Amino acid sequence: MKTGNVIIIAPIDDDYAYKELKKLSVFIYEVPKQNNKFNKISSIIKMNAFILKERYNGSFFICHFIVTFLSCYFSLVPLNKKLLIYTEGLGSIFLRYPWARYLLKFLLVRNNAVRLFCNKSERDLLGNKDDIITNGIGVDIDKFKNKFRKNINENYKYKLIYIGRLIKDKGVIDIIDAFKILKIKNYNVELTLVGDIYPNNPSSLSEKEIDSIKSEFGNDIRFVSFTNDIKKLYELSDILLLASYREGFPVCVMEASSMGLPSVGYIVPGVEDAIIPGTNGLLAEFKNINELAYMIESLLQKDILEKYKTSSVNYANENFDSKLKAQELIDVVLTSYK
Repeated sequence: MKTGNVIIIAPIDDDYAYKELKKLSVFIYEVPKQNNKFNKISSIIKMNAFILKERYNGSFFICHFIVTFLSCYFSLVPLNKKLLIYTEGLGSIFLRYPWARYLLKFLLVRNNAVRLFCNKSERDLLGNKDDIITNGIGVDIDKFKNKFRKNINENYKYKLIYIGRLIKDKGVIDIIDAFKILKIKNYNVELTLVGDIYPNNPSSLSEKEIDSIKSEFGNDIRFVSFTNDIKKLYELSDILLLASYREGFPVCVMEASSMGLPSVGYIVPGVEDAIIPGTNGLLAEFKNINELAYMIESLLQKDILEKYKTSSVNYANENFDSKLKAQELIDVVLTSYK
């Protein structure tokens, strides 16, 4: 017997999330992790079976990821009038190969589903002009509040932070190069890189490269692996750096804005939707490392950071509150399926 109205059909690959959802009385189907070829096939088969079961029960479906949409297409989509497809970001294959993108668009629009996209670029690439743009799922505004004010004096060392996978497409190398420019100009800055390496990804930083970076910059750069206590790192930081080559809608920008940190990134899909220049950060021309460094440099003043602290928090309260975002999603469901 299910203990709640919300049902999750997904591989159980995050023990923390699993426990938190259980606390909320969410019913979770037991789908194995996709950690090897056999489990991946088994996982997909079970997900499709559970979807068919819930379709028979009259359930309404929200599908959040493209890989799930494609893996479960034949059980999830045909003749289903209780389906919302929420595209939260494109995989590299769809960006690299136009034929894959055209095929995905064909599958996305030829159905009875309501379609939501995180940013305008993805809607234009994959959807119809009347599909909904959400600008992200929001963050817990009450959780991400910075009550501390730093004593910034002439000897203060400004603290920059990057949060994300340590791979090329996330712009981690660009950020290190921009940081190098700042150090050459003798700015008193340090950089914390929060994220993990991916040995199977050819664009990932390697342990050898990390050792070389540490050797070059010493204590001015530190690497922190994935952590559940990200708020503490925001509290210790002044500026978020996000030089991704593309995003759905970056959660780290929403979190940083809520904490009063301005963000610096490139003018690329997703990032340009989240960062409003002069309000909660600044934007640089794509792959222009010198301009990226200049944008960071322009924020390294006490008065400027104080201004952005206020405007970033105000913008986050109005645009990034997960409670408001959740209500908007509920309204879409209720309006679409009366």
